[in-house]
Amino acid sequence: MKDGLGNRTFPTPSQPVVLDQKGCHYTPHVFGIQVGQPLQIVNSDDTLHNIHGLPKANKEFNQGQPIQGMKMTHTFSTKEVMVPFKCDVHGWMNAWVGVLDHPYYAVTSADGSFSLKGLPPGTYTIEAWHEKLGTQTQTVTVAEKESKDVQFTFKG
Repeated sequence: MKDGLGNRTFPTPSQPVVLDQKGCHYTPHVFGIQVGQPLQIVNSDDTLHNIHGLPKANKEFNQGQPIQGMKMTHTFSTKEVMVPFKCDVHGWMNAWVGVLDHPYYAVTSADGSFSLKGLPPGTYTIEAWHEKLGTQTQTVTVAEKESKDVQFTFKG
């Protein structure tokens, strides 16, 4: 959800989102989190990894995790879409996080579908993001207890 919530505020979840370094890949590759919600970063591999967050609006961080089972927690202070992560040890390892000030975000499933549940009635700008193909937006108006279908088509 890019726009349309007005002045509404939402509680920050205390449950952390987990970003794992497993099999020399970040899992999940793309995810969302709310401002102030803890991000727990775990090294499940028996090798050195690091987590290098490269935000523009938030503070950059770069933390090594040389031991299997190591954990660290990071919290973003402001919204930012999208924040890249990389491992400086393994150049192919990367991930992306969307940091939002509300709970209305989703990552598509394997078939490309997504759902934004519990959206209050209103008119919204929905943005879809792809790491190589950019962004697309659509405006949708939702009434009370109404569902709407929105489709995005990216051409690669």
